[in-house]
Amino acid sequence: MKKMRQVCFLALLLVFTTGCTAALQRGMVGPTYVSTARPAISLAVKDMPLIAGGQGQVNLDWTGVMGGLPVSVWMAAYGQGQPSSPLAIVAQVELAQGWYWNSDSTPPFSVDQANEVIGDTTFAACTFIADSSRDPFALLAGVQPGTPPMRWLVRSFTSRFNFNADKIILEYREPLPPQMEFLEVLTIGQTDQLIAFEQRARNAFVVGPVPGDLQGLADPYMQNVRWQFMDQRFLGTASRYDVFKMN
Repeated sequence: MKKMRQVCFLALLLVFTTGCTAALQRGMVGPTYVSTARPAISLAVKDMPLIAGGQGQVNLDWTGVMGGLPVSVWMAAYGQGQPSSPLAIVAQVELAQGWYWNSDSTPPFSVDQANEVIGDTTFAACTFIADSSRDPFALLAGVQPGTPPMRWLVRSFTSRFNFNADKIILEYREPLPPQMEFLEVLTIGQTDQLIAFEQRARNAFVVGPVPGDLQGLADPYMQNVRWQFMDQRFLGTASRYDVFKMN
């Protein structure tokens, strides 16, 4: 019976996603990322210029899939492109058929985990420290190869859609404050400094409906992303539906 329910569920999922594909549009309209499929959504950042926007693909090698599980990524980055400046990322990530995101993007040693609403969308949020050594966004932040590494204070917001096959990720980061440089990971949340940072992160993003005019929508390859370092630390983890394991 359990297998039958899974088969019926996946059949409905296939019909639903196939029906949506015909109208699917994803890409950049000016400085705003837009998706007309589930989720029908627009993502942008306030008061920060667009650095780059577009799409790419990564292959997750920890899934057991030969060659890695393909993940489609649409993304935009905002900021000044300087290591001393804030950086904001908006992204939509989509799994191959038969897979689902089984977690939010909550890395270990995160603090201040909470549900937060931006626009009309609820996100799972958390705060953590990231470093540039294997960071996919280091070049976008202006950290060049051969220069000293740097670390950031990061607030991440994640929401899953479309039977958990799609995920929206918002990430806001600032250079790690000098008084936190001795920390390897965050151990205490809800300090005054973190509360102020998390408020800035929450206020940075604009999440809304699809605009009426999609003229000029573009979907180029996203430059200056170190795709080889985009893994579960940013994307989260995924599982395969049991019915696909029978073959």
